[in-house]
Amino acid sequence: MGGAEMAHPKTDSITLALSGGGAKCAAQAGVLAELDEASIPVGAMAGISGSGPVAVLYALGWRPAAIRDFIADTQLLEVWEFDPQRRAIFGPDKVLAHARKAVGNKTFADLRAPVTLICADLRTGREVRLDSGPLDEAMVATMAIPGIFSPVSRGDFVLVDGGIVNPLPVDVARLLGPRVAAVDVLYYMTPPDTPAQIFEGRGPIRYATEVARRLQLTAIVEAMYQAVTVVSHRLVEQSLQLSPPDVLIQPAVGHVGLFAFDLAHEAYRIGREAARVALPQIESLARSPHKPAETWRTQLRTALHYVGLARKPE
Repeated sequence: MGGAEMAHPKTDSITLALSGGGAKCAAQAGVLAELDEASIPVGAMAGISGSGPVAVLYALGWRPAAIRDFIADTQLLEVWEFDPQRRAIFGPDKVLAHARKAVGNKTFADLRAPVTLICADLRTGREVRLDSGPLDEAMVATMAIPGIFSPVSRGDFVLVDGGIVNPLPVDVARLLGPRVAAVDVLYYMTPPDTPAQIFEGRGPIRYATEVARRLQLTAIVEAMYQAVTVVSHRLVEQSLQLSPPDVLIQPAVGHVGLFAFDLAHEAYRIGREAARVALPQIESLARSPHKPAETWRTQLRTALHYVGLARKPE
């Protein structure tokens, strides 16, 4: 015994259920960074909407900081084009090209860990789960917010953002692995008197937003955004009741709006801090060979909403 080091218990992989949330999903990359540093393997992921790229890029071997930078470097004007079919504000080609720039011609078969992306079929309203085929097309499909991004046709399906049917796919993650941690970036909402930054606050978009504010148009957009956020929040609550995860992490990124890509570094930092708080529960979950669901279920909500907003990103 003298001087011998204690062996660490064997750590098994966990499965992640990732909510949608646009630029907020940079917080999920921050969670992955903490898991990497703690040597907790991620065996599989279920992603939806903005978390689709996070899950896919991580499963391709990208470092979490690189995923953060990919989100931060996204600019709306670079992916905007007129939709010739007038189905959405953004046409399909540039959005697909942006996704292809990250994943090339790779398919789900190239991933190092299983990933399932959630979409909705616009024709039937049913949930569609993608786990095969081209990655770029799947990423675009799961992020295709109706009316904003063009839907993706695949076979008989017309695919759009799966957040309208299953914004936090814990049930899907449970099919991929027995130990499920969920990262919900939709939980925290900003107070009515402090609206979220919906769009990126840089470049031409910044000036367009200022013009809209002077024309008193931003109040309309903010009201619509708040309404959508409330609906998403209620759907997540229902999902958690029907299919609770074993560990729930809810980074306080309510102030990061759907297209506030310039806040990706801030969201990433908050995600790391939230994961750091959750690490004891995640480690216990990963080390438990036989885990009754009720034993390890826990909710971890951090009070980091406005803490250290001026701090330099990592």
